[in-house]
Amino acid sequence: MTANAISQQPSGGKSNSTPPATNTVEIFDDEQAACYVGGVKARAIRDWRTRRGLPYLRLTAKVCRIRKVDLDKWLAQHRVATMKGAV
Repeated sequence: MTANAISQQPSGGKSNSTPPATNTVEIFDDEQAACYVGGVKARAIRDWRTRRGLPYLRLTAKVCRIRKVDLDKWLAQHRVATMKGAV
């Protein structure tokens, strides 16, 4: 162990931090999804959910959430390739 690693451990050698979770799922509300995508508003995310087939979780009658993996996959499916040599 380096001196730096030793100095970062709390007294008693026990760590207070929790180990990183290996199976966490990032879930966004519409505002967070819009921020993640960038350049769109939450209203666009709602439209994508209701009109364009973006998968989502309905937790209650008024609460919907979007999994990051679903959003990434949906965005990849709707990617428009640019023409070769286009600026």
